[in-house]
Amino acid sequence: MKHLLLISSILVASQFSFAEANPVIEMTDARIFAPLKGSNATGGYVTLKNITKSPAVIMIRKAKSFKAVEMHETIEKDGRMAMQKVEQLTIAAGQTLELKPGGHHIMLFDATSEIKVGDVIKVDFLINGTEEKFDFKVIDRAAQKTEPSHH
Repeated sequence: MKHLLLISSILVASQFSFAEANPVIEMTDARIFAPLKGSNATGGYVTLKNITKSPAVIMIRKAKSFKAVEMHETIEKDGRMAMQKVEQLTIAAGQTLELKPGGHHIMLFDATSEIKVGDVIKVDFLINGTEEKFDFKVIDRAAQKTEPSHH
């Protein structure tokens, strides 16, 4: 019986280390805009790369120092741009998705403490049903990469 318990413990522990050693998503350039004074919301942006041979389903769970967090997409509705909540994103095997202004992005609501440029905010995601935490750096809006304008 003791051997069975030991083997079961080793198998459970190896599953956790296997998941950590074999990530599904590679996140780069993870950043959150410092909230504007008087605003209760700000945006988060990141590049997500599925580094597996299977689709990756991503849901956002929570962000430290914020009461609520959601994924959104920007859509055109009745000739106007609008944001719409998205429950999950699916990234095909080997593909990359950039969460950026004007497209898919993260909205963070109601900061529970002062958020300053240089802070690091832990954001929790569910990736294929497994919770993973990633660090997002708080940046000034002026530091955001700008897209070239097309006239």
